[in-house]
Amino acid sequence: MYKLFGKITDPNIENIVNSKLNFDDLNKELMYDVHVDFYNTDLEEDMLNVDVSYEIKKEHYLFIKKIRALFEENQIRVNEFYLMGTIADLLENEINISVMKSKSDKKKNLVWPCKEIFLYEDQKKRLDALLFSNQITEEDYESNLEFLRDELNIYENDEEHEYIN
Repeated sequence: MYKLFGKITDPNIENIVNSKLNFDDLNKELMYDVHVDFYNTDLEEDMLNVDVSYEIKKEHYLFIKKIRALFEENQIRVNEFYLMGTIADLLENEINISVMKSKSDKKKNLVWPCKEIFLYEDQKKRLDALLFSNQITEEDYESNLEFLRDELNIYENDEEHEYIN
């Protein structure tokens, strides 16, 4: 994983990424998937408030286009590109990039402006899928699952959540 600081909207973001990634370590004969977690400043206020719009913006796709072009300039082929925004687990303006051998043969872009929104969409199935695909850590999974249980009033042991009178 490569950790860098900047915003995905920086006009020279490809130069920042190019200075951190070592393209010589990648096999030009293989296909890769790129996973990017970025600090999404849109989420700083009103986190998970139902009034907040978690929209996919043009800037997300411009970032993907710039980084895909950077990989192509270095003769590295990218199949899947995952872009996930969050304010959890990242410092302000932090961007984490992981480059992994692809298991897919299709070229696609997936954008999630807010990692935390998965608590509300498809709920546990989504969390399970994220865990199994290594997109969230076990700690994130467990804390999100506990939060989800509280939201849905699902308890393994009802006694631990009862008040003592």
